[in-house]
Amino acid sequence: MKCRGICIIDYSVEGGFKEAAREEAALEAAIKELVSNNPNVVHYQVEMRERRGDAAPDLKKMKFRSN
Repeated sequence: MKCRGICIIDYSVEGGFKEAAREEAALEAAIKELVSNNPNVVHYQVEMRERRGDAAPDLKKMKFRSN
């Protein structure tokens, strides 16, 4: 069976892009540690983007497309 785990983490980073890049690196390291010893994980990727607004997204209503 194939399945996908989706996680949303909203950050409020003081400063600018350098501070956000540090947070992205820390997130990448944490996810890598989480999946490194799990033989069921076939792929993972981490990307941090700018967030707009203050409302939390509803993950159940989000639609994902595959390219």
